[in-house]
Amino acid sequence: MRLFNLLKNPTAFFEASREENWKAAFTFFLQITIALSIVTPVVNYLGVESTDFSSAYQAQILSYTFLKDTLLREYGTYAYVVEAFLITGFAFVVLIFLTGFLHLACKLMGGKGPILNAWKAASYGVGPCILGGFLPYVSLFAGFYSAIIQFYVGPKVLYGIKESRAILFLAFIIASTFIEMFLRGTTVP
Repeated sequence: MRLFNLLKNPTAFFEASREENWKAAFTFFLQITIALSIVTPVVNYLGVESTDFSSAYQAQILSYTFLKDTLLREYGTYAYVVEAFLITGFAFVVLIFLTGFLHLACKLMGGKGPILNAWKAASYGVGPCILGGFLPYVSLFAGFYSAIIQFYVGPKVLYGIKESRAILFLAFIIASTFIEMFLRGTTVP
């Protein structure tokens, strides 16, 4: 139900989440992450690699790269079980980094509020990734919608960032993502 409300109207969803503590956002993040960490290894095992064009989570790409470069030689098909735990672990690291980055960026743009706001934007922003964030090309749309929630709607609503600044911030993030994706072969969302 929370996922549906987030996807249907992210602005109203973030308005309603203002009074929440960190646990509700973390629980949501954990549910999405666990679902993706179960589905992604299965999809990888069936032959779909986790790349920029088939994964909405950076944790999926990092885990798959480690799986392909190291774990498969050592453990064979059992490595896909390990991949599920790696996705979850990398997702936590990305969440913590993204929370700090987002809070700092919002403060620099004149936003007001505690770091809890960045935590909510980063945690709830992963919601769209469950909608095919593990399938080729569908994941691009899921990742894009996730970026809009994390870097535009969240900062605008929770920090009170001016719309023009929020749009510029989102444009910067998307441009940086595409530059990194084509130069290095990885993505950030």
